[in-house]
Amino acid sequence: MARKRNPRTASQVRSALADLLETEVQDPRVSFVTLTEVDVTPDHEVATVYYTTLDPSIVSRDPQRTGGDRLADPDEVAEGLASASPRLRTLLARRVQLRVTPELRFRPDPVADTAGRVDELLRRLGSDDGSADASDGDEPDDEAGR
Repeated sequence: MARKRNPRTASQVRSALADLLETEVQDPRVSFVTLTEVDVTPDHEVATVYYTTLDPSIVSRDPQRTGGDRLADPDEVAEGLASASPRLRTLLARRVQLRVTPELRFRPDPVADTAGRVDELLRRLGSDDGSADASDGDEPDDEAGR
């Protein structure tokens, strides 16, 4: 019989890692990283950590406007997290009491990318079909007057 995953363990690992990223890791490549989900295998050997970063198109990369700070591109973030992984694992072992401290595997969260694509498609549909918005606004008024 297969053992089931423990969501409480995943939540503890996620919370501890988020705090460790904020307080213990000084690498500028991992600033503005948000941990979205952690999936720990039933034997606690591996923890897959899903993350998102700020979209560079939302925040200006102009060094004059941001005081010299710039957002790391996705490849730099992945390198920074891979570099910090051994230290994070050691610190995690002290924070979360598990028989085995999991190996940390960082992956970009595919849900965030999918949501961004859906949002962009909806914006395109809204801008391409401006007449549909006007007709949708008229229908409730006609029904309300009946």
